[in-house]
Amino acid sequence: MKVLCEPSRCRIVSLLSQRAYCVSALATILGLSAPAVSQHLRVLRSAGIVYCEKYGYHTHYKLDKEKLTQIAESILELTKEKPDQCRSKGYSCEAADTVGCKTNRTGKD
Repeated sequence: MKVLCEPSRCRIVSLLSQRAYCVSALATILGLSAPAVSQHLRVLRSAGIVYCEKYGYHTHYKLDKEKLTQIAESILELTKEKPDQCRSKGYSCEAADTVGCKTNRTGKD
């Protein structure tokens, strides 16, 4: 997920996995400006990875662990071995029939 490719966002997610933080606390811990942290949090919120709760004048950000678990499961699914699909009608892959790939065709035209 592109949102988590930015190192500062990964650090924010890591911190929020431990407890809720406000922008100023995150800025102090990360050594970033409050506006920079707010921008990162906005991106993380739009991706559904974090959410906020108001406590008086302060807004605390929390990690949506369920959403992060879904993302992790999706990534793990990509790493699972797939069955051999290279046996379709003399083509090198199952997709050859639908996309018209003839690059690795074993038969004659």
